[in-house]
Amino acid sequence: MSSRKQRRRRRHRRPGTSGPQAGPVSQGTGAAVLRLVGCDPDGCEESTVLRAEELTLARERWPVLWIDVEGLEDPAVTRMIGDVFEIGELALEDAVTPDERPKVEVFGHQVLIAARTVRTEGQSIVTDPVCVFLGDRYLITFRERVSPDPFEGVRQRIRHGRTRIGREGADALCALLLDVVIDGYFPVLEQFGDRLEDLEEEALDRPSRTALAGIHDVRNDLMTLRRALWPTRDLLHALGREPTPLVGDHARAHFRDCYDHTMELLDLMEAYREIGSDLRDIYLASINNRMNDVMKVLTVIATLFMPLTFITGFYGMNFDTDSPWNMPLLKFRYGALVAIAMMLATTGGLMWFFWRRGWLRRWH
Repeated sequence: MSSRKQRRRRRHRRPGTSGPQAGPVSQGTGAAVLRLVGCDPDGCEESTVLRAEELTLARERWPVLWIDVEGLEDPAVTRMIGDVFEIGELALEDAVTPDERPKVEVFGHQVLIAARTVRTEGQSIVTDPVCVFLGDRYLITFRERVSPDPFEGVRQRIRHGRTRIGREGADALCALLLDVVIDGYFPVLEQFGDRLEDLEEEALDRPSRTALAGIHDVRNDLMTLRRALWPTRDLLHALGREPTPLVGDHARAHFRDCYDHTMELLDLMEAYREIGSDLRDIYLASINNRMNDVMKVLTVIATLFMPLTFITGFYGMNFDTDSPWNMPLLKFRYGALVAIAMMLATTGGLMWFFWRRGWLRRWH
């Protein structure tokens, strides 16, 4: 299967199923990993959990609790978190849906924020779902198991005390995570500048089907980013401009800053999309110019041989009689040399005529 077909393939829930099903926590390769980060004004502590009792104790102990669920294919873990934190079935279904559209929604005492991180796979762009449940003193993130971990930088900042999450609250941690998600688009999008420059040079100098396929790949990748960024802009506008439960003024200002970064990304992305459209036109123009050059060469060659063909055909009618109306030079000793000289003179005259008209000056 080609890379473009793999990017278009989506995973959907089987019709008739209504969400995560209860069951024992699996220990296979599909088991989710639960990382806990508890913070208070004095410091933080990290751990992993397997039982609901550990989640309940951590929720009661820490003023700010971050639960990071890595892996969306373990319904038992999803159901366990839903039971401990009283998350509804519809909200849990949104959290584990791989192709969930970025949005913000209020579910009772929680705020659901769905976003998408971005990463590169070879020359392809892949977006992965990240779902955030913001509560009064906790934050739960659901995400795919990918490498590298998009939130490892946040953990490093918490470990080294470079944030004040324990004092500012869970909404500040939510703003920090979304800021990391948005900032992850910048290095990916900046790669398109180099790709477009290479494709422009190839489209001008060496137009080929490979160049055309590269242009289409860039446009498809930009469309993937567009589908992720446009709704992300709307959810950040709602979090930063509209009164949202559990989001304070400090976090709202941080969300407005993320919104500005998203607008910058969208402007850059639209500029690259226009460049991609121009490259396709440049490629088609280059192909037409090369075709015109080929047709010009063939036309010149055919035109040169037309009088030569006429001369040889004319003298090919050998009426060997004594009639005065027969072909001249038939019995002349140097007739063949005269005919060759006529053909060379005709060819030279045509070449001089083509050169004077400028038809021979721009061959590639």
